[in-house]
Amino acid sequence: MKSIAKLSYYLYTSANLLEDEKVKKSKYIFIFLLVGVVNLFAAANRYDIKSGMVEYEIVGEGDVGGNSAALSGTSKLYFKDFGNVELTDEKIQQTVMKEIEEERTVTKIMGDKIYNVDFTDEVTYTQKMVIDDEEPTLNVKNKEAFISMGAKNLGVEKVLGYDCDVWQLGEDRIWVYNSVPLKLITKSLGLVQIQEAKLAVFNITIKEDKFKLPPFPVKAMEEIIGDNYTEEASSSSIEEENKTISNLIKQSEKSKK
Repeated sequence: MKSIAKLSYYLYTSANLLEDEKVKKSKYIFIFLLVGVVNLFAAANRYDIKSGMVEYEIVGEGDVGGNSAALSGTSKLYFKDFGNVELTDEKIQQTVMKEIEEERTVTKIMGDKIYNVDFTDEVTYTQKMVIDDEEPTLNVKNKEAFISMGAKNLGVEKVLGYDCDVWQLGEDRIWVYNSVPLKLITKSLGLVQIQEAKLAVFNITIKEDKFKLPPFPVKAMEEIIGDNYTEEASSSSIEEENKTISNLIKQSEKSKK
C-alpha cells in the first residue's frame, strides 16, 4: 500500500496546489482507489489489451467524523497502444455535512507524462510519472505485482461477462480483467465506495478526440513546486496521507462551529 499511497499523494497534492481551503476540506475526504491502481501500472504495456473503453458508475456513503457523507458519479476510461496513451474523465457529486459539491477530474497519460486538468483555475498541470525503481514489480500488472503488494487472490468472478481476477488488498477489493480494473470496493475513513463498470469494450479503434484535453494553458509542476517535491512525495507514507485527510476533516468540523 505504501507505493499506492506515494502515487496517490503525488496526484493529490499536484492537482490541487492552488485551490482554496474550503474546497480542500471536503474534496479529499474521498480517495478513489482506481486512481492509485491505474497509475500504479504506469509502465510500457500497462494493459494486456491493445485498446479499450470502460464506463463506470460510482456510488458511496458512510459516516465521517459523525457526519453523513455520500457521493455518486461516473467515470470513463479510454486507452490505446496498450495503455501508452490513456484518458480518464470522472464526474462526481459529493455531499458532505449537507454541503453539495460537484467536481470533474480529467487525467491523461502519455508515455511517462501525466496531465491533470484543473477546471476551477482552467489550467492543466503536467509532471513525470513517479515509479519506485527499487520495486520493479510495480512496473507490471499481473499476479506477481498484486502478491508483492500483499494482496490475496479470491478467485475468478464475472463482470459484464468478462472473467476477472478478484484481489483483496487490505480492506479493498479489486476485480481485474487483463490488468484493467472493472470493479472496486473500497473502505476508508468510515466510507464504503463502489466503482463498477457498466460498459466495457476492448480491442477497438478509439477516436482521437477522446484523448483531447481542454484548451487550457499547460504548467509543469516541477516549475511550480520546485525540485524538492519529488523527494518529499517519495518519502510519504499511507499513514501520513491519512493524517492529512483527518486534519482536513477536523478543520472542516471546526469551521461548522
